[in-house]
Amino acid sequence: MPLPRERAADDPELAAPAPAADRAAWGICWLMFAATVLTYMDRQTVSLLREPIEKAFRIRSEADFGWVISAFYLTYAVLQVPAGFLVDRRDLKWTYAAAVAWWSLAAAATAIVPGLGLLIVCRTLLGVGESFNWPTALRTTARILPPADRGLGNGIFNSGAAVGALITPAVVTYLTERYGWRSSFSVIGLSGFVWVAAWLLLVRGKPRGRMAGPGPAPADPRESRPAPAPAVSIGPAAWAFAGVLIAAVVAGTVGYRHYGPTAAWLGVAVAIVGPLLVAAVLPRERLAGASWTSSLGEIVRSRRFWVLVAVSILINICWHFLLNWIPTYLKQERNLSFKAGNYLSTIPFLAADVGNLAGGWLSRRLAAAGRSAFQARLTVMAGASPLILGGLAIGLVGNDHAAVSLLSIIALGTAAFMVNYFAFTQEVSARHTGLVAGYLGALGNLFAAGFQPFTGWMHDVTGSHATVFAITGLAPLLALAILALAWDDRTETKAPEAVESP
Repeated sequence: MPLPRERAADDPELAAPAPAADRAAWGICWLMFAATVLTYMDRQTVSLLREPIEKAFRIRSEADFGWVISAFYLTYAVLQVPAGFLVDRRDLKWTYAAAVAWWSLAAAATAIVPGLGLLIVCRTLLGVGESFNWPTALRTTARILPPADRGLGNGIFNSGAAVGALITPAVVTYLTERYGWRSSFSVIGLSGFVWVAAWLLLVRGKPRGRMAGPGPAPADPRESRPAPAPAVSIGPAAWAFAGVLIAAVVAGTVGYRHYGPTAAWLGVAVAIVGPLLVAAVLPRERLAGASWTSSLGEIVRSRRFWVLVAVSILINICWHFLLNWIPTYLKQERNLSFKAGNYLSTIPFLAADVGNLAGGWLSRRLAAAGRSAFQARLTVMAGASPLILGGLAIGLVGNDHAAVSLLSIIALGTAAFMVNYFAFTQEVSARHTGLVAGYLGALGNLFAAGFQPFTGWMHDVTGSHATVFAITGLAPLLALAILALAWDDRTETKAPEAVESP
């Protein structure tokens, strides 16, 4: 059955005028930028310390190291769904603070692990906390910024990813040479508690009020959906969701004995994808007895959601490949030293930071010039995609400086593409922005997790990352085509003038 075309009036919060962005709102965006810097410092430390970690824990192959990276991504992926559900219903200020405190503690604890098993446990706990970052940040920018400003707001906080990746090599290399490799985990982890204190002290004013809860009911009662009848039973839905969880556990635990980490990935995939399929198949009245099932039933009936599922998967494998394998590529295939490889890996992420801000700024300028938000974002993404295609030529570049320059062009294009993709996630359902962002992030990171050992395996087989660079170079073109052909933009109009919130 074809999915229905959404109308803006179907979602009162999406149709309502957005508040004007003031200095406090932009200040919150910059605080979220700092949190995103920390997330990438925490997660990238393992890639940069690959050599001492492999020596300390006797890791022997590229594919095995890929699974060490995936330990973070698996919990990060699966927990983004409940994280998204929670941020739609909780005070964003306190939720964000608790999440950063959790992941900072997990990162700092990594400094004292005695073996590989506990290292993986700490990485999985890090994924639990960091799973809240993007759903919370996207929900926040959706609440405090008007639509035309969200691309730039998203670009600001998302640029923290590139800045984190930019400064982490210098920090990790310095700390490792002076105090040993474990000091990097403790220093970077404990820095998160400084952010928590700053966030609790500085988030205030009018935007703070809009972050306090799920938001007021729409002013016009004619635009409200009728509340679901509490007497509806969700018996069939409960059994279906329970079956999905049992299948996930069986696939992940029983299968592990025969197929190793691949079965763990499959178990997580069942846990993430299964509820989506159940919610899509069951009639909506069977999902109306609980808020999370009702919300899930709403978003899976949105064509826009499924379009963004494909886009999320394709762009996430590109970004996380760059994040996790650029230092390894420079040290292995370019034969650079530990120090030189780490330092040179900062340059592509500096370019990615430019891409984050420039991508958001340019889509904002195009919207101000009269294009719809959809047209403005798609134009920027169309310009970014050919830059990412540079991956096709990486194997042909002989000079190290030329290779770093090409990596920088790829990273710039990937970041500009991503920030505009994020703005689309906020236009599926404003009432469920956190859940939408959580599910899209879960699916994107699920495939990014599976892509890490695949990347290592390809290098073990071919001795080169050229094939993976080619795959990630072509993926955004496919994402762009899907978005251009399948997104329903018929209800979009030129962004209205921003108005002060009451």
